[in-house]
Amino acid sequence: MGIRKELSPVETANRIYLPPACYTLSKEEKMKFCKCLHDTKVPSNYSANIKRLVSIQDCKLLGMKSHDCHVLMTHMIPIAIRRILLEKIRHTITKLCLFFNMIHSKVIDPESLDNWQKEVIITLCELEMYFPPSFFDVMVHLVAHIIGEIKACGPVFLRYMYPFERYMGFLKGHVRNRNSPEGSIVEGYASEEVIEFCTSYLEGVKSIGVPQSSHSGKLEGVGGVGMKTLIPSRDNLQLAHLLVLKHMTCLGPYVDEHWNMLRSINQGKDEMWYVMKHNKEFSNWMKNKVITTKVDETVKRLGQGLDFRVKSYQSYDINVYTFYTKDQDNKSKMQNSGVTLIASTTEFDKADRSKMLRIAKDSYYGVIHEIWELDYHSFIIPVFKCKWVNTVHVLKLITMVLPLLTLQVMAMHLSRSFSLNKSHKCSMSMTQANQDSASYCKANNGEQGRQCRGGIPVAAKTVATGGSVARVGQI
Repeated sequence: MGIRKELSPVETANRIYLPPACYTLSKEEKMKFCKCLHDTKVPSNYSANIKRLVSIQDCKLLGMKSHDCHVLMTHMIPIAIRRILLEKIRHTITKLCLFFNMIHSKVIDPESLDNWQKEVIITLCELEMYFPPSFFDVMVHLVAHIIGEIKACGPVFLRYMYPFERYMGFLKGHVRNRNSPEGSIVEGYASEEVIEFCTSYLEGVKSIGVPQSSHSGKLEGVGGVGMKTLIPSRDNLQLAHLLVLKHMTCLGPYVDEHWNMLRSINQGKDEMWYVMKHNKEFSNWMKNKVITTKVDETVKRLGQGLDFRVKSYQSYDINVYTFYTKDQDNKSKMQNSGVTLIASTTEFDKADRSKMLRIAKDSYYGVIHEIWELDYHSFIIPVFKCKWVNTVHVLKLITMVLPLLTLQVMAMHLSRSFSLNKSHKCSMSMTQANQDSASYCKANNGEQGRQCRGGIPVAAKTVATGGSVARVGQI
């Protein structure tokens, strides 16, 4: 019929050879795929332990649940296939995975939905070109209608079935008598309700026989392993204090007041000069301000400064998430040290520092190296000391949207991750991300890839913080 001639039988001297299809994986490629998944480290509570689901010896994925398939489809497959398959197959599969990643996002741009609709239709046509007809059923066809559903009903995550599936599993756990499962569920549910009702009257008292929640204390912030007291250098301590002052909402009016004072006294200076002057003098100016002015107790404590001794941790739990330092990450099966941040960036012209080139929101990626607790005498504020990626050196791994970030010489930055209460909103939103474990990339055509100390940002999970600068993670 002249269709897919590359799959036609090839007659050799002794036998007829059937060439493999473009989507067929060799034994070596299957091993690479499974090895990549097996070596992947993800943040705590992000997904199941993928290592337990991968059989490298048999080259199979075993015992996967619906959420495991979701994580694999949206984040891990584009990483695992980057060194296998033909380029056209990789691109098509990656585009499909990116589409599913987009529809499961918490924030979706309505104006981009029409473009995504066009792209996913092209992707489905490409799948028909490469994969056999047996691959396509009604479920594959329904992908073309997801955009219309989002326009009518909103983001997909609001209609997840995972909460209901987990709750059904919770109810199944109450079944003790299989002859009367309904009665067992009712008795178990009633007992659970009574215990929870009674424990509400015993808040703050250590109960006996009732397990403590693994999330207890993680919302407000609590230090984990490796606690020690240290005395940092004066420069690092002042930098941490300055960032706390600049990112507390309650100090916003004082920041504006100091800026206006600098502009009125030093007229004719360029913008870069004002920025450097503000960063240098704001801490001392704020300290004198709280002495001569009647202010709120929180503002007073912040202005007076912090203790020169700080507590250092290797791990920290906050907002129901866990963060590790890089050293602790190396000893753990999880990866909780990677961070990402979207922040407003002001760039100035090198030749003319009074000329601003742009003010835009940029994404930053980094790794936590130290975790400090700053003591302001009546409250504490945790901060993370991070090394940030030099985003100027970005390697394009494929001609789409999976950048490979090179962790080179990075500037150190302290980012605040906690505030006193909900009235202190955070000016930056940070997320926890994950970094691919493979550090050596090899192109499919046999050319040697560049060695990298970073990885591909696979996923990010948003951190809802009530404080100023928040925390970040990396996949």
